[in-house]
Amino acid sequence: MKKLTLTLSALLFVLVLNAQEIWLETALKGGGGMSFLMNKNILNDNTYRNTLSPMYGFGAKVAVNFGAWHGIALEGLFNSSSQKWDYSLPNVTGDLQNEVKWNSLELYLLYRYIRNRTYIEVGPMYSLIRSVEQTDNEVQLQDPDPFYEDNYLAGVFGFGGYLGGSETFSVGLGLRVHYGFTDLVSDEGHAEGYPNPIRENVYDSQASNNPLVAQLLLEFNFGIGHWAKTSCHERMKFFRN
Repeated sequence: MKKLTLTLSALLFVLVLNAQEIWLETALKGGGGMSFLMNKNILNDNTYRNTLSPMYGFGAKVAVNFGAWHGIALEGLFNSSSQKWDYSLPNVTGDLQNEVKWNSLELYLLYRYIRNRTYIEVGPMYSLIRSVEQTDNEVQLQDPDPFYEDNYLAGVFGFGGYLGGSETFSVGLGLRVHYGFTDLVSDEGHAEGYPNPIRENVYDSQASNNPLVAQLLLEFNFGIGHWAKTSCHERMKFFRN
């Protein structure tokens, strides 16, 4: 993660030095998708079954675009994610359900490459967990926050395209995937058997719980202005759109 951040910083420095034009823009964005809490013990547990778990979020970004192809964006999204499992217990008829929901502020630093009205993006994400709720068999577990971490780091990859717009406004649609590199469950949570403290099988060892999110995002981009190199000593001059 540190290497990726340093790489993006070095790329930003190179782009600033070589850019003939630098475009500034802001954006409002939001969308939804699916979220998962990847745990190899649960995946291998035949009494537990991952179910499709929805997520959604909204936020804003500030971007610096270098010429027509390159951009660096700082984004903040308020996301609400979840993970549901159906599971069974001996001598209990029917399936039970365990569900974890977490609300977070996601901070992104992304490089975007744009070509022919399409783009790809990559970069790090830092997630600040604002709250956690958990229910098991329709009973809300009391104060699960201590059993989960306050933050985690993730890597991000996305792609999409621009649906239309003008010189100072555009609408984009893209798919973004982020994967957490660190464990969402705390040491105290592991000691209590989270994220599934109620289960039939006993696991031989602890397993990390890594959030995986796939999110479809609609964005509305607003151009602020741009700097362009002038013929006078190659200085940069600011132009408002």
